[in-house]
Amino acid sequence: MQALTRATWKGSALPLTEADRRLAHLVDDLWAGYFADVPRPNDLVVGFAFPWKWRLARIRMALDEQWSEIGVNPLLRHPAVPHDIYIAVLAHEIVHYAQGFGSPLPRQQRHAHAHGAVDHELARRGLGHTEEVLATWGEHVWPHLRAEAFTQHRATRRAFRQAPLQDGRKYAIVDVKAVQTIAWQGR
Repeated sequence: MQALTRATWKGSALPLTEADRRLAHLVDDLWAGYFADVPRPNDLVVGFAFPWKWRLARIRMALDEQWSEIGVNPLLRHPAVPHDIYIAVLAHEIVHYAQGFGSPLPRQQRHAHAHGAVDHELARRGLGHTEEVLATWGEHVWPHLRAEAFTQHRATRRAFRQAPLQDGRKYAIVDVKAVQTIAWQGR
């Protein structure tokens, strides 16, 4: 039996969240259901990463090839994101792993998306519909989700710039990650 996906970040200061655990379980379920024939020669780590503007997720491998990580855009934590989008994004990254991108497996082609390789592989494994769902969602919902997140981020920064300090100082050291997390959760 293959090793389970870990839901931790190597060297990350962010604590492990329940959402990260759910991602790890979803990757394991996808692997067992659709990618059981793909070997896992290294550890796979999954979690929420950086809020990219255009990228929904990425896979990369450590230099020592001991582990690979799938980083998912944290903007996908929004309640409006359907479960099918998680399946589409994670299945896409697992296909990259299976084809040797972000994994120690031999590469099947020179470029990750050459000749529709990911789409063909997803269709072959019964997940072809996920790319269509993702494309439609990405065209109609993703721009609004990004705009909302940017507006919240800008409002948070503005609030801290305008907030007077009690001791008369002009600048304060602020934990920006904590502020962004609080703003995203609506507190």
